[in-house]
Amino acid sequence: MSSTASIAADQSPVPAETAGTGGGWQVAGLPGALCVAVLLVISVFEIVSRYGFNAPTFWATEISTYVGVAAVFLSLAYAEVRGEHVRVEAFLEQLSEARRAPVLRLANWLDVVFIAFCTVEMTRYMVADYTAGTRNWGLMSTLLWIPQVPVVLGLAGFTAILSWRASQGGTVAVLIVAVATVAGYYAGRKGFVVAGHMVPWSLLIVTGAASVAAVISTGWRSGSLLASVLVLACAAMMLAAGGGQTGAAIVILIFVFVFLAMGMQVAVALGLVGALGLIFLPPIPQTVVVAERVWNGVNSFTYTAVPMFVLMGSLLMRAGISRSLFDGLVVWMGRIPGGLAQATLTASGLFAALSGSSIATAATIGKAAGQEMLDRGYKPSLALGSIAGGGTLGILIPPSVPMIIFAAMVGVSVTKLFVAGIVPGLMVLVSMMVAVWIWCLLKPEAGHTGRAYSLAEKARAFVQFGPFLGLIVIVIASLYFGIVTATEAGALGAALALILAGLSGKLSFDMIRGALLETAALTGGILFIVIGAGMLSWLVDYLRIATMMVEAVEGSGMSIVSILLMLMVVYLILGMFIDPISMMLMTVTITYPIVLHAGYDALWFGIALMMMIEVGLITPPVGIILFVLRGLFPQASFREISFGSLVFVGVILANVTLIAVFPQIVAWLPGMMN
Repeated sequence: MSSTASIAADQSPVPAETAGTGGGWQVAGLPGALCVAVLLVISVFEIVSRYGFNAPTFWATEISTYVGVAAVFLSLAYAEVRGEHVRVEAFLEQLSEARRAPVLRLANWLDVVFIAFCTVEMTRYMVADYTAGTRNWGLMSTLLWIPQVPVVLGLAGFTAILSWRASQGGTVAVLIVAVATVAGYYAGRKGFVVAGHMVPWSLLIVTGAASVAAVISTGWRSGSLLASVLVLACAAMMLAAGGGQTGAAIVILIFVFVFLAMGMQVAVALGLVGALGLIFLPPIPQTVVVAERVWNGVNSFTYTAVPMFVLMGSLLMRAGISRSLFDGLVVWMGRIPGGLAQATLTASGLFAALSGSSIATAATIGKAAGQEMLDRGYKPSLALGSIAGGGTLGILIPPSVPMIIFAAMVGVSVTKLFVAGIVPGLMVLVSMMVAVWIWCLLKPEAGHTGRAYSLAEKARAFVQFGPFLGLIVIVIASLYFGIVTATEAGALGAALALILAGLSGKLSFDMIRGALLETAALTGGILFIVIGAGMLSWLVDYLRIATMMVEAVEGSGMSIVSILLMLMVVYLILGMFIDPISMMLMTVTITYPIVLHAGYDALWFGIALMMMIEVGLITPPVGIILFVLRGLFPQASFREISFGSLVFVGVILANVTLIAVFPQIVAWLPGMMN
């Protein structure tokens, strides 16, 4: 998930050996890991209580939601320690080290300003709910300030870690920012007027304090640049306020891409632009919306499915599933032309259903399968191209974390979206296998056919991967038949993964602790992007930018084919630079209404979107998975890896076209659920 480590390693005060799963920094991840464990226990308890004793609880959904929110915010600092907050590296990598370092320092200080400002506003929001005695409308009638406490604590800890990192370990800088955060709270929502626009004292205070801290710790240039960039951004927003929808949209777009190119965390880049827009574009500053988006951004039971599926995948990876999957499938598919590549694709499909991550799928299966194919004489283009292609199945074959996030964004059923992805996912997998088969028939030297295996060997191989296949079937079937919710399905999968790990002899306290810590960090890194994107989405809705785009499409007279081709090109280009979840969150607010205008529904767009955002990961020249494979196999040229991946790019695009022509492919299986 992380795209930070390679660039930011020299900027971080966290020692490399302790920034991962080891060392004293694990303490920072324990609160979030504990929340993940509690969420697992609650979900399993609900399943057992409902079906074992016919006594469903009335509190599980509400408590699970609050625990899930706490897991996200209490994990933010640890996610920063591990480098799990996503950054866009493509532009920074073009700079020399001497030029890259000051740009990244500036990005880090901008991160500090935004998170400190969110801490101030969220604290004010929590105190207001405490004073008013505001309660949830649910059955438990919970006092809202209680679940908001972990949110404030998590943001405060995140601010401290970011300040320490930006100042390269300066304690004084951390104290300056902390004092400014407290002062910003006591300053209230008042401000001073500049050119008819009110600038909140809280924003001014945290900006000034961060600039002073930057001067003290990293030099006067850092501090002056930080203040200059923020003044420029505020001034641009003020000017855009009088420029209509088009002018505001252009300013927003420019600053989003500038902040991303600077190496800011994706969540912060989106959130900072959204927050500045909320302050300066409406007639009255909407700072309260910043806090409201922080609190409500992931305050949904739907999002609790994310840590459960991440935990399931983490447990199974630690149980050694990737090697056993590949070894077992080689026995069953060795005689097919390109048998090892076919086994790689199949293993990727199965592993994708467990990990939900394309990069994790490509890296994990690649380690197991890549060297084996190269050692047996496979051409690098076929061997590594099949790994790249199989990696794209990570978010298409359910369960899938991006599908959960998309479902929550557009209000479609997670279960139906999961089920809708089964047939297209299998279609893409089979299409890739057919492509490999044709490739090997046309060029037999590209991949060799393996030996025949006996039935006894196949039976032993099935024992290797059969239990994991059974786990996938149980999870998907329980969703399809409406037995469990998406969150409960993830918890059920995680519980079964614990049992399988125990049976394989891999279960240990360290394994469970590592999986919980990893899940907490990944959950914080993933879902914080949802919060930042939520602020930007509110601004986009306020400015009616999506409506403007739909009207522009209507006025252009574009055909449905042209609209779809335009979207495919946009996602193809964006995917070269931005990770799938960030890309989805940045664009769905605008592209979803356009797709609805073209006559498609949410389920279809969800599946088509999963395909389109994955293609960019394996498209030269800057597909992320291509660089992952280049790092794993330096003996293969980037040209060979790219050539092999292009075959599978064509396969995916052909499948997108197929479901566009025949949308009932997506709708058929979910329709059967009715």
